[in-house]
Amino acid sequence: MKELLEKPGFLASSGTLGADVSYLLALVFTVLFLIAWGFAKRAQGTRHHNLILVSMVSMVVYFCAYYYARQLGVLSFEGEEGFGGPREVYDNVFIPVLTTHLILVTLGLILSFYMLVEGFRASEKVNGDFVLKAGKLTVHAKTFKIVMLSILGLWGVNQLFLTAVRHASMGASIAWALIFGTVALVVSLEKLIEKMLPDGARRHRILGRGTMIIYGLILSTSTATYLMLYVIYPVK
Repeated sequence: MKELLEKPGFLASSGTLGADVSYLLALVFTVLFLIAWGFAKRAQGTRHHNLILVSMVSMVVYFCAYYYARQLGVLSFEGEEGFGGPREVYDNVFIPVLTTHLILVTLGLILSFYMLVEGFRASEKVNGDFVLKAGKLTVHAKTFKIVMLSILGLWGVNQLFLTAVRHASMGASIAWALIFGTVALVVSLEKLIEKMLPDGARRHRILGRGTMIIYGLILSTSTATYLMLYVIYPVK
């Protein structure tokens, strides 16, 4: 798959197929999320629910496959082979933007899972239409333990696959460990979120706005990274 992603692209003369498709999908997903957000603002719960569900599942599947194939961008930190600009720009502009982008992507993927689950928990069907239901929304202690153990088990399986099958670099293993650690941290913060925003409907609206801001920043950093790599400072 890595070889396919590195084939010549179609947006910029020096771009790759993987970079072009990734950027276009980031743009498409952001537009879909904005449309879904508009449905929510107009109290069209079912349309919002269906579009968000399809968009987020598609986004998670694609970006997990893409970043897995690219070792979560770890290769970008191992040298300047893909960057044709000055060293000062690479160190002071490109790497900070890329790092911010990877952090935002990680947060975006985590929040997509969280918001999907929280959306189902915080809504109900009334006359065939999804609506947010007011009231206290909490996670049972037993469910909380099961989720945390599941995260630990998935990390173990993923680590075994990285080591035994893919023979991934230490950087990739660390990156995946940070992702699973972040997921566990977010889950552990659920109790704090419950105390700060006990009402499920209000929680979903506030976190939904925050998630949309993160997706907007992902698109911005993705655009900046693409332009620096393939338009402004391509490898000659």
